[in-house]
Amino acid sequence: MQRLLILIILLFIVSCGGQSKEELLLEGNRLSAEGNFRGAVVLYKNALEKDVNYLDARIGLAEAYLSSENFDRAEKEFQKVLLQNPSQTDLLLKLAAIYINQKLPEKALLELDKYHSNNHETVESLVLYGRAHGASGDIDSAEQFFKKALQLDSTAIDPRLNLAKVYLQKKDFVIAKQYLQEAISIDNKLIEAYYLLASIETRQGNREAALTAYSNIIQVDAKQLQAIYMSGILQMDLGDMAAAQASIDKLLSSFPDRSDGSRLNGFLLYRQEKYEEAKIALEDSLKKQQHLLSYFFLGLSYYGLENYEIALNQFQKALDLNPSFERARILVSMTLLKQKRLDDAIIEVQKVLRTNPDNAYAHNILGSAYLADGQYDQGMAELETATDLDPDLADAHLKRGIFHLAKGQGAEGEADLVKAVDAAPEVLNGRLMLVTHYLRQKNYSAAVQSLQDGMDGSKADALLNNYLAAAYFSQKKPVQALAALEKAKQANPDYLTPYFNLASYYASQSNYEKAIAEYYQVISADSKNLRALLGIAALYNVQGKVSDVDKMYGQIEATGTESGFVAAAQYQLKKKQTAEALAIVDRGLQSFRDSMPLLELKGGLHLQQQQWDDAETAYIELSGVSAERGNNLLVRLYLSSGQSAKADKLISEVLSSDGDQEYPYLLSSLFLAGQEKKQEAVKILQQGIATVPHPLRLQMQLARTFEQDDKSQLAEQLYQRIIQSAPRFAPAYSALGFLKESHGDKGAALEYYKSAIKFDNKSTSALNNLAYLLMDNFGEEEEALNYAMDAYRLQPNDPRIMDTLGYALIKNGRAEDASNLLEKAHDLLPGVAAVTLHLAMAKIETGEDSIAKGLLEEVIASGDKSELQQAEELLNTL
Repeated sequence: MQRLLILIILLFIVSCGGQSKEELLLEGNRLSAEGNFRGAVVLYKNALEKDVNYLDARIGLAEAYLSSENFDRAEKEFQKVLLQNPSQTDLLLKLAAIYINQKLPEKALLELDKYHSNNHETVESLVLYGRAHGASGDIDSAEQFFKKALQLDSTAIDPRLNLAKVYLQKKDFVIAKQYLQEAISIDNKLIEAYYLLASIETRQGNREAALTAYSNIIQVDAKQLQAIYMSGILQMDLGDMAAAQASIDKLLSSFPDRSDGSRLNGFLLYRQEKYEEAKIALEDSLKKQQHLLSYFFLGLSYYGLENYEIALNQFQKALDLNPSFERARILVSMTLLKQKRLDDAIIEVQKVLRTNPDNAYAHNILGSAYLADGQYDQGMAELETATDLDPDLADAHLKRGIFHLAKGQGAEGEADLVKAVDAAPEVLNGRLMLVTHYLRQKNYSAAVQSLQDGMDGSKADALLNNYLAAAYFSQKKPVQALAALEKAKQANPDYLTPYFNLASYYASQSNYEKAIAEYYQVISADSKNLRALLGIAALYNVQGKVSDVDKMYGQIEATGTESGFVAAAQYQLKKKQTAEALAIVDRGLQSFRDSMPLLELKGGLHLQQQQWDDAETAYIELSGVSAERGNNLLVRLYLSSGQSAKADKLISEVLSSDGDQEYPYLLSSLFLAGQEKKQEAVKILQQGIATVPHPLRLQMQLARTFEQDDKSQLAEQLYQRIIQSAPRFAPAYSALGFLKESHGDKGAALEYYKSAIKFDNKSTSALNNLAYLLMDNFGEEEEALNYAMDAYRLQPNDPRIMDTLGYALIKNGRAEDASNLLEKAHDLLPGVAAVTLHLAMAKIETGEDSIAKGLLEEVIASGDKSELQQAEELLNTL
């Protein structure tokens, strides 16, 4: 085949030999117009062999390279054209576009400046200016250039699309949508605008609006596979199974050789509980393409048919494709539970928890297995861990049901084991274990009978009625389930779980008024119950009842609890009501004078308003509670407000009073380093090292100071001396690892990070850095995931650790889990290109190409050179 291709090319080249340069140019132009750029390149080159100065052929060659995204060669050819004909200044715009794509925004700006020195501003040139500024990270300037282009031509589409992308990056979805809708009103066949619009609506949870956008894409181009596929998914989510079937039929007829249609058909049939038909569709899908989710849903279908051994086999095939696919592993454990293979079930779910110790469902399943095995203490410990990790798990129980997860019965509930046991652990006995077993086996009549037999008119009936409600929910009998929950309330009005369960059920049915009424009953029993108060506030917020939300946060403050004051102040801060937030903090401090969160919040609020004196007062009070924290914030305050003399004085006072401690010297060195007084910083650290009995932190800071001053050898020597004096001091190993990694010695870095973890398995920096190093340099994705998971378990709110874990999950084929985590990291670090790129990678893996496209465009617009190439390569695959 390869020889034949070479022969065809040779014949093609030979045939060109007899044509004139004009004929070659015309033929090249024809091929280029048809999108055959490789063929066009050959013809243009042949024309130039006949006449090296043939300008039209040179321009054609440059354009062909540009259209095929061979930017390096396109640049060289355009430069040759300009040498031949410097008057063709329009080519400067071509060069600017090339430089933007090459991640060279500064060179692009130079070309644009040259263009504007001889030409008037055009929409194209202004848009390129905007794109170049966006690529360099100057989003505000980019926005101004796009707006200027729009002023030049109010009907232009390109500026609107770019402005939409800018506001997407700023997470201002309202304005982004406005520009997209304007673009669509000008050209209602603008597919790119519809995809962007669909991605925004999806991110905002507006499934119907997203579906409308995909429908518009299909109207423009009926062969847009991604739009058809996503329409089918959304139609299923919205419960419109007939429309979903129509989308499936369209995929099957338009793309018969692809697996997408039969896979989506399998998903639909499974949701309709047509397990036999789903099995056939999914097996057909797998004949065309091996796919993780096809095996997974095939396993679920066999599970629904109660053919547990084959179900187990399909889940295992999914795990063969991706050993880290948590959902498949959990379903393996659930299937083994069905088969009463309790030991095997426990082993499988423990594998999940080894890599993801924060998986609430896995803890819940493990607890259930232990309970079924009679290991009550272990079972209860696991169930309590599950609800600690996910406080909303009770709501999930009611809506989906942990024991029936594999059945996909999203509307069914189950017994709220955790909340029940927390409320009345003394009644956890053999009867409840038997009921749990019946529920797992779907023997609902036996479960109901056992629960009713156990009721004796005591307060313990409240717990039993909770289980009874679960049994009824499992049978799709919500009327009886709700009645059981009401009886639970009557049996023990002080047992609050039924109220919360009822509130969760009503909220899931969008019956907000009834849900709020249940929360109010909780409040009547416990007026300071923050969970109920915050639940009401959240429901009012969903309904857009701003004034009611305001009133509720007033009640939250009125609880008089420290957490209540903090929550109420933070709510006002979100509303940008700084004065009111301050007033709440002050009221809270009247009751909690030594509250660190309230004092720090107060100082921060004053700092926002540049009220330096008031901020200083707050931080001085904080230093009385925590000297190190308060004084640290005071030094930062003085530096930011230009009061370096005060900072200097404070440090002198701290040194004189606490000179035998480390932190005064640390504060002083950081202050001096910030003023570029590195030698003085070194001296104060050396003074502290000579004074403080155990100056490890000071020695570490001195070594870091050496690093910052490009004295890596001195830094390394000091780290080594620290290790000699304190062989188990993990931070020194971690710092050495980072130093070695930054100088390209990856092997040494690996060993130092591992040593740091050996002596301190809670060293998040070492865990995080080691995970990244293993992924990017040693190809040890599974081992990297373990370290990243450990780091995340220790610092679950650190967005950079979230990013590392998300990236590790992608590398291990767990894109869906990665997507959830990376969305949080992206929200916390919206301007960090690496985080945005990783989220885009996850979205590509989960099939959300339109969202991925928007994210990749954010990366490209950021101008981060370390991420641009990969972002562009991924974007070209979509």
